[in-house]
Amino acid sequence: MRRILVPTDFSEEARNAYEVAVSIARRTGAAIKLLHVVEAPYYGPSFSVTGDAMVGSNGMEQVYMLRLLEHTKAKMSELLGSVLRDGVEVVEEVTVDRPINKIRRTIKEDAVDLVVMGSKGSSGLDEFLIGSNTEKVVRTADCPVLTVKNRMADFHPREIVLASDFKREIRSAMEQFKQFQQLFGARLHMVYINTPGAFESSSNLRSKLQYTAEKYGLENYTINIYNDVMEEDGILHFAHDISADMIMMATHGRTGLSHLLSGSIAEDLVNHTRIPVLTVQLK
Repeated sequence: MRRILVPTDFSEEARNAYEVAVSIARRTGAAIKLLHVVEAPYYGPSFSVTGDAMVGSNGMEQVYMLRLLEHTKAKMSELLGSVLRDGVEVVEEVTVDRPINKIRRTIKEDAVDLVVMGSKGSSGLDEFLIGSNTEKVVRTADCPVLTVKNRMADFHPREIVLASDFKREIRSAMEQFKQFQQLFGARLHMVYINTPGAFESSSNLRSKLQYTAEKYGLENYTINIYNDVMEEDGILHFAHDISADMIMMATHGRTGLSHLLSGSIAEDLVNHTRIPVLTVQLK
């Protein structure tokens, strides 16, 4: 792991994510980029941003945006100094853009290995219609995304839940899961949530999980079949029962109508649990 991206909105959760990223960087030697994106106003087709200059906007708009950028850079400097870095390389970037677009471009252009983001979660109509920027990153990022809510000054997960249906397509994510487990020397709890709508016998499921563990050379793991009404509830209840420090899941990265119709258990977990969630998009 060489590069970690930490998008920040200066919230408490985003600061917690930065602290977790520093903990990971200490273990891996990775460099961190702290990124804050000022939401780009729309001034029509001729409007563009070059560095800190607003092209196509009027004088008052330019003054407002330049003052906003100046204030934002001061907050970024404050955030940089709020966490003891111990020699970890951290660079900062403040820019004007659409947040999700800039984050996706940065992941590609900087060859980012991991995104660490704070998540406030959302609920009700807001969750259904829009979701958060964190959800959008989880859905579309080409690299693993770790979402954080609570403060963890020394991030060192020891009990990690790997929740999946363990079908063949998970192979594209398994190496990422293994690397994260090995990074912390954690115990991996493979769990299949058995629901009434897709019920299978425990013996068949245990055979499937054991086959998966052997196929991918997993070590220090347990195999678990957990019965619950819904998959998301089952994952949360199981994680609570074993006092898990982190949950890992693969996501299909669906967008548009497909996402609206099918939803995403991974995104729901990001919204509804205080436990850090690592998501990896299936290729």
